[in-house]
Amino acid sequence: MMTHRHSHVPARVVLLAMAVTIVAASIEILASWRGGSLFLAADAIHLLAHMAIFLVLLIPPGAWHDRGEDVATIGVVALVLVIAAGIGLVSLHDLLHVNRKPPHPALFLLSLAGLSANLLTALLFRRPSEEHWSFRAALAHELSDGALTIAGLLGALAIKLFALRWVDPGLSLVIALWLIFWAGRLAIRRTRFGASAWRMDA
Repeated sequence: MMTHRHSHVPARVVLLAMAVTIVAASIEILASWRGGSLFLAADAIHLLAHMAIFLVLLIPPGAWHDRGEDVATIGVVALVLVIAAGIGLVSLHDLLHVNRKPPHPALFLLSLAGLSANLLTALLFRRPSEEHWSFRAALAHELSDGALTIAGLLGALAIKLFALRWVDPGLSLVIALWLIFWAGRLAIRRTRFGASAWRMDA
């Protein structure tokens, strides 16, 4: 049976990914605060939720590693679902009740900071993902997040051309749905395979 240890994965790899992600999220939060973009706020919160994933990856090897990772991962899934629900409710409220001008399209270019963090993290996790399921799951999540940035840029174009008010909260709602989908898949995997869900051979 394949083992599931992180002993040869340097903590500095995960810590560097955390640092880059925090910087990117800070840029988006500042831009959202200054420009009123719900999409950038949601994307920043989404990036900060990655911190919980990174903390799971930092669990040291040892007798309690597998149990600790299982409990921590369940906690991350629950946290992400709560965050997704919050983003979704705010997005729906903005879509249905708020009547304000859309944010300036140029603000959406700052979502490239999040994309850069995603790509750098994916690069850092490429080698560990070959042997550790948790790193593989994190890598897949980082790469798929790029689609959100592309959607954001297309939304910026729609705002620029048509001044559509619903685009910004609509994109925020997409982020919420994506988080629900991602966390839901992990929850289903844990239900099917139990604590062995995080092994490469599960």
